[in-house]
Amino acid sequence: MTFEVILLHQAEADIEANARWWALHHSVEQAAHWLDTIHHQLKSLEQFPESHGLAAENDEFPYEIRDKLLGLGSRPSYRALFTIRDNTVYILAVRRAAQDAVHPTDLDAPPIV
Repeated sequence: MTFEVILLHQAEADIEANARWWALHHSVEQAAHWLDTIHHQLKSLEQFPESHGLAAENDEFPYEIRDKLLGLGSRPSYRALFTIRDNTVYILAVRRAAQDAVHPTDLDAPPIV
């Protein structure tokens, strides 16, 4: 089964903010490479998104959230937080892996289907 992957507003804002950080602290070229890599890695959730484990914060949420490590190189330093509803994967946020845990009030809830 192929899933549709949808970026929610917070995830889009996170990706844009992180790409700006890459451009300021590395280069515009590396920022573009990071951005392409992140989008490619998120698109991979079209296949077997259930294979990714539950996020550490899962018990705090009224719905199931999972995470996928993302980034460049062999040690990804970002994670995508997502939930699965029917045949749709909703990307809730893309954060540095070292950031504090998320809480339900930090994220927009996925649409109810």
